Amino acid sequence: MEEHKLAACGIDCNICGQYRVTVYQDIEGAKQLVPWFRSRGWIGENEDAEAVMKRAPLCGGCWSGVGFCSQNCMRPCCEEKGINNCGECSEFPCPKYIIWLDGLEHHQQALEHLQTIHAALFPQGS
Repeated sequence: MEEHKLAACGIDCNICGQYRVTVYQDIEGAKQLVPWFRSRGWIGENEDAEAVMKRAPLCGGCWSGVGFCSQNCMRPCCEEKGINNCGECSEFPCPKYIIWLDGLEHHQQALEHLQTIHAALFPQGS
């Protein structure tokens, strides 16, 4: 069983295609990334998961020092504030995080996870 690794944004790295490609050389993770890479022009329309794999290392997890997920990565902000994830921030969810959500299911799961962390650290009325 893979160890749970929480990214600064709240994603479990083990469900992230970029992490899986980098750490496990996972072709299934690369397949998940093909539409996203194409939409950003990082691979051509006729390229597939193999082209994604060739771009690795993509991200080894927030605190590994190997790459980062995107320009919208939350890690730099967390590092600046000396916290492990956005849920530990008194300003959560900030405007940058709201933009990052972008309607993606795994981002919504990350939000829910961080809301639990945030509620434990900043209870209402305390």
